[in-house]
Amino acid sequence: QGKYICVDGDGSVPAESAKADGLDAVARIGVAADHRGIVCDHRVFRIVQHWLHAGEPDPFYDPLNDYVVIPTIFEVEKHHEKRGDVTSVREDWEIISHTDGDEAKRLAELPAMVGALSASREGKDGLMDEAQATVVVHPESGGRQHVEVRAVGVSHGG
Repeated sequence: QGKYICVDGDGSVPAESAKADGLDAVARIGVAADHRGIVCDHRVFRIVQHWLHAGEPDPFYDPLNDYVVIPTIFEVEKHHEKRGDVTSVREDWEIISHTDGDEAKRLAELPAMVGALSASREGKDGLMDEAQATVVVHPESGGRQHVEVRAVGVSHGG
């Protein structure tokens, strides 16, 4: 019998109760948000969109992978200066997956994967806008895989 917990009557369900139903879910997702914030989260929206077959199919979503993505950090900083605006974004995720012993050992031996992207464009007024993003996927350890996303955008003003 599942144990259900409700915190302050706000309707949110803690992690220990999320699997208390005993059902074999198509997907489970952990989202760091209040009850209303969950509905607005882009990860939840993407999964619900897939389940409802709404819009264009998402080629990156695979419902056969039973995993949970837990956003652990999300920060946005904006700075305005005379010569332009700087915006930086930092987001970290923990991906929890179900792998057997041999597969988990093999995945833990892989090196971290790093990808970077830079883009710039010149506006009509001759000023440059620049953006850079980096993604680091760390090796899986203990059924968890850490992912870091960092991005910086610079918009030069006159």
